[in-house]
Amino acid sequence: MTGKTGYWADMKPGAETIHKLRIFTGLILFTFATTHLLNHALGLVSIDVMSSVREVRIAITRSWPGTAILLSAAIIHMVLGLGRFLQRRGWKMKLIEAVQLGFGLLIPLLLARHVLGTRVAHEMFGVDDNYIYALFVMWPGSAINQFLLIVLVWVHGCIGIYMWVRTRRWFLQVSLYALGLAILVPVLAFSGFSVGGRIVRTLYEFKNPYTTEQFVLLKSWMDYALWGYALLLAVFVMFRIMQTIWGRYKQAITIDYFNGPTVRAAVGMTLLETSQTNNIPHASICGGKARCSTCRVRVLSGLDDQPPASETEQRVLKRIGATDNVRLACQLRPCANLAIVPLLPAQKTKAENVQTLDKYFWGVEQEVTLLFADLRGFTKMSEDQLPYDVVFLLNQFLGSMSEAIEDSGGYIDKFMGDGIMAIFGMDRPVGQGAKDALMAARAMSGVLDSLNMSLADELPSRLNIGIGLHTGDAILGRIGVASASGAGERITALGDTVNTASRLESSTKDLNAQLVVSEQTLTAANYPLPSDLEHSITVKGKAKPLRVFAWKKATLISS
Repeated sequence: MTGKTGYWADMKPGAETIHKLRIFTGLILFTFATTHLLNHALGLVSIDVMSSVREVRIAITRSWPGTAILLSAAIIHMVLGLGRFLQRRGWKMKLIEAVQLGFGLLIPLLLARHVLGTRVAHEMFGVDDNYIYALFVMWPGSAINQFLLIVLVWVHGCIGIYMWVRTRRWFLQVSLYALGLAILVPVLAFSGFSVGGRIVRTLYEFKNPYTTEQFVLLKSWMDYALWGYALLLAVFVMFRIMQTIWGRYKQAITIDYFNGPTVRAAVGMTLLETSQTNNIPHASICGGKARCSTCRVRVLSGLDDQPPASETEQRVLKRIGATDNVRLACQLRPCANLAIVPLLPAQKTKAENVQTLDKYFWGVEQEVTLLFADLRGFTKMSEDQLPYDVVFLLNQFLGSMSEAIEDSGGYIDKFMGDGIMAIFGMDRPVGQGAKDALMAARAMSGVLDSLNMSLADELPSRLNIGIGLHTGDAILGRIGVASASGAGERITALGDTVNTASRLESSTKDLNAQLVVSEQTLTAANYPLPSDLEHSITVKGKAKPLRVFAWKKATLISS
């Protein structure tokens, strides 16, 4: 039901096909199960309604195209499920993954009897396996089996759907409704089955449609199916245990975790399986299916000796802008010693924030516009003020400026005393980010005028501000140690662009201006370069002067 797992990554030519087959066949079976259970639920209405809807349903599912699709989907999905079990190198997994795998492996034990007693009996012996027949046969003697089958199928399917969609941005908006449906459907189905069974046993007469020979033959088929699959499953489990034992004796490699343990791992295990086997916390939202990228690691040494990334892994790494030394732990199967550092915290990484973490948690280079703003003369002004008044005025200023920045599409990087640093264009085109920054500067100037008017009685002199804007490449990332207070969770910018933007802000003093903007920002925003406002300033570390444009008042910027 879920997407591609790590063990298919080595099968490059067919990996994407297998990935799509698991999803496609799982959705087919889940759709069939859903309609089947909803049909059961109609037992709460009447047997006639149940039967009428069943006729419509089987007209589709028992047609030759419907039969071919269902049978093919069931066989393919079961084979892929058994393959997943065999290929799994480690036994340790999350509870939700263990439940999905275990329920999926147990489904055929109960499903075979159900199929043989209905569809096969109909095809082989001409039995009319309508709801009156089915309810007579299954209620109450097989009610527990029916309940268990509903639980196994429905839980396995719902987990598969959840694992498939939980990293989507829209999922959080519908998750409560989906949970409600996931609980409601099987409850209604078994309730309808129970009520229908009591009605049939009370109001209907039942005539056994089988001869003695047919019943004995059908019973033997059920026994063969049950014990045959149980034996097959036992063989698979024993084979898997032997794999584990053999893996401990064959050649092993070492995995060195930065600031963590060094462990031995069998060749063939994924890096994520190695972490799980050795009880090392490792983030993995999608369960090792190369969809969320939260298990990614930075390889410190030994990368050249490892197998190259598969097409699927490359696509995920490209999507998040990963550097060459970043790999997905669920896809990388080390064949030589390796030193790594996991990039996301296992305890804090959740499905609902994976989209945010993907881009900035470990750092990405991006062209953005940076804004630096500083309140002029506030240090001297605050010398004669009470501490309460200083904090009040500063909060008024910073709060108003923050609103102007965020309303214009900016992101507050940090507060620096009486100054602000903001980033524009993080999730927008560079040109739009530059335009947003210019509009933010204009809005900040207007807000400052309003503050001066409203706080005139509390201020010894008018507030003034210096703003610098510069556009260029910067490294964006979540810097610092993550903590309960939120430290290390905000995004900050690093690099030469930051230093230049800061220099432009400080140059407002020398140029007697409120706003200084670099040529790069105006060009990116497609804003005309006003020659009468042009200046050149020197920036530490740069050989050539920087061409900038200075406005006495930022409100003079045109929209």
